Amino acid sequence: MIVPGDVVLVKGGENIPCDIVVFKSNEMKVNNASLTGESEDIMIDPDMNPAEFILETKNSAFFGTMCTAGSGTGICIRTGDATVIG
Repeated sequence: MIVPGDVVLVKGGENIPCDIVVFKSNEMKVNNASLTGESEDIMIDPDMNPAEFILETKNSAFFGTMCTAGSGTGICIRTGDATVIG
């Protein structure tokens, strides 16, 4: 069971298990189509500052989306009903 504050490692082909803020990325890409309808994968950039609208933030990945390439390590910020998709 993952709880906020846990460190989470995600690899290409895996579903994102919770909302995370990525602090380390190795060419990590995610597909946010289930949230935004956007079909293009998004490159995660852990060095980017957060955007005002969370779905535009380039250093976060969200429950219900998939890591399509690379890998990344992040800190869980939300789980379950508290996630963006929840």
